[in-house]
Amino acid sequence: MYDRSTRAKELSAEFLMQILDSLPTPIWAKDAEGRFVYSNRKNNENFGRTEKDLLGKADDAFFPQTQIAQSMENDRRVIKSGSICSVEENVTLPDGRELPVLSRKVRMVTPKGHAFLLGINFSLIEVKKREEQYQALAETVPVGVVQIEEGGAISFINPLMHEYFGGDALELGKLVAALGRPANFPGEAARFECALTDKAGEERRVLVISSGWLALFKNKTRSAIVSIIDISENAELKRINEEILRLNRELASSMQKLKNAQDALVKKGRLEQMGQLTATIAHELRNPLGAVRTSVFLVERKLKDKGLGIESQLQRINNGVTRCDGIITQLLDFSRTKKLDCRSADLDQWLVHLVEEEVRRLAGCINVACYLGLDGVEVPFDPARLERAIANLISNASEAMVGNGDHPLPDTSEEPTITITTRRAGDLAEIEIADNGPGISPETLEKVREPLFTTKSFGTGLGIPAVEQIAIQHGGTLDIQSDPGKGARFILRLPFVQADSEVEAA
Repeated sequence: MYDRSTRAKELSAEFLMQILDSLPTPIWAKDAEGRFVYSNRKNNENFGRTEKDLLGKADDAFFPQTQIAQSMENDRRVIKSGSICSVEENVTLPDGRELPVLSRKVRMVTPKGHAFLLGINFSLIEVKKREEQYQALAETVPVGVVQIEEGGAISFINPLMHEYFGGDALELGKLVAALGRPANFPGEAARFECALTDKAGEERRVLVISSGWLALFKNKTRSAIVSIIDISENAELKRINEEILRLNRELASSMQKLKNAQDALVKKGRLEQMGQLTATIAHELRNPLGAVRTSVFLVERKLKDKGLGIESQLQRINNGVTRCDGIITQLLDFSRTKKLDCRSADLDQWLVHLVEEEVRRLAGCINVACYLGLDGVEVPFDPARLERAIANLISNASEAMVGNGDHPLPDTSEEPTITITTRRAGDLAEIEIADNGPGISPETLEKVREPLFTTKSFGTGLGIPAVEQIAIQHGGTLDIQSDPGKGARFILRLPFVQADSEVEAA
């Protein structure tokens, strides 16, 4: 086994001395009477003498008794008690310069019982330079700095802290009172903001940072570093910035309200014009259309079974009259000013009869599924206007999947389906009409509520706006959702309780 005793035998005394001589730290040894028995090369350089000149001599052979009295007393105490001595002291070099060192002395005892004093001197030149630099930094930084000993005494205060509090006689109690902190300050690390009135009576907003108790002093007592940073300007800038943000939000809100009001005025103007136009169209076209429908009916009766082959032409006339009548109805629904004729009824039951009628008008390839979930709850609504809204949505769903034909369009499911669902949603009844057609693109979805906007070659662009207008007249809303390629969903929401004053169309 390769143990310490084996290594000691292999390391010659001469080799050990070479190791000690190569160290950059002064090392020396004295006997019980304080005479040098060993001095390495660095210690010889500090004394300005060779080891031969030092051996067998005590410190008083080189220095005045008054200068080394305390050091020699420390040597005797360590030799006698075996305690360790660590002190800062100045060593006078041969050239007269004083070298600040940390001297550490311990007692060593040989196997034969002889006591020796082993000493090491660590140079404090760099440490002192750093201390001077740190002190210069603390005195020039734009931050108040104070060092507080654990007993409450102030060991350092920089000029800015002096300006804040007005004197070196600052006490810990005054600092705590000024900052409004509890008794554990500054012993515990802390970071907080507070108001501080300086010696000139000016109130400042400051950030206080305490390091907590640190072992900084050579006598093993603890101290804390407290820094105070003036953030009054930052706090004021923050307040101004928050005020600007608030004003910007208010301005944006006001601008949005102004835009909404302008849009409402423009829409109201358009609706008023539309109402006037509608009244004229209804008066000028409804009567001639009635005459055309009556005339076609009479012609069909007179020419029935004559074999003239004009049945398709007569049907086209009837279809055209029906289409024109539908356009007039959409115009009336969109711009109607007459109040609703609401009555409470079982919405699910009413919807079943309406859907049964509408299904007869749909292409044979379209499936219709109903899921009714209102459980007989009565809802106030105008049957005539709500019927036109539901019929319009069912018709739109059908056209999205089959167009005007009887077969699914290329971008539609092979089994085109219209799903009608009713349900409760808080204090509202929802009627959802969904299809599995091509859906609505995001660009079209943004414009589909605008009057006169249409993607159909035969449409008026008033169908969806008219449905929404009917919903608004009932005190409800129309929600439109779509997943392109998966279909569209139109959700009518009606209140369970009728408003005190019925909503009129604009």
